[in-house]
Amino acid sequence: MKKALITVKGTQRNAQNETDTIELITEGEFLKKGEYYYIKYEESELSGLDKTTTTLKVGEDSVVLMRFGENQSKMIFEKDIRHESSYMTPYGNIMLGVKSDEINVCFTENGGELKLKYAVDLDEKVVSDNELHLTVREVN
Repeated sequence: MKKALITVKGTQRNAQNETDTIELITEGEFLKKGEYYYIKYEESELSGLDKTTTTLKVGEDSVVLMRFGENQSKMIFEKDIRHESSYMTPYGNIMLGVKSDEINVCFTENGGELKLKYAVDLDEKVVSDNELHLTVREVN
């Protein structure tokens, strides 16, 4: 894997139309393997996911986000398809639904960017609309 500078900006809007934005700039790793790009980085206290490693498997029209550590989850993003995922936290396990309405992938072997727009639901009731903008730059 190549060393990379990764910028993650996440925006969440809840049912009361309150918005929360978090931005994280961190070192991580980046690799192209076959048709997929893999991005790996450590979360921070800022994201509320301290002691958690995030790995993204990015394809042309799908993204799989996997978290390992204190907070474990696997979320699958495909345009207009709802996927259920188990989200394990130190407080218990939650089943969430995720449905993407926009996936924009623009990567080369030197880095690039990913933009996702998606809704998260609990028992098929939307609890938040989310945007994720991730950029990756290879560092030597």
